[in-house]
Amino acid sequence: MKNFSVLILTFLSINTYANSSFKESSVSKIVLHDAGSILISLKNGVVTNEDCSNKSYIILDSANRHYKEMYAALLASYHSGSKVSGWVNTCDTKFNFPVLTRLDLLEK
Repeated sequence: MKNFSVLILTFLSINTYANSSFKESSVSKIVLHDAGSILISLKNGVVTNEDCSNKSYIILDSANRHYKEMYAALLASYHSGSKVSGWVNTCDTKFNFPVLTRLDLLEK
């Protein structure tokens, strides 16, 4: 029975990620969606280990406590051409995009 429990736990943990980083890139597009979220497209694509079926955008959820600051930082990065990196955690339920949890502003 113990071996069976270990086997089940192994299968349950196979595609489970928490706070995966995404590869640094420039912001190529920002979409303000009427669902209250901001969609961010990256020039080099969204490269992360999150198990989301749709990785064409990263989503900034309006429920994020740093929503305004992250949005301002994304706009600054977009207009200056500087790169961003950061972390995403889980997939949003509406579009299945990785959800932005941390944003790092990098040099050009």
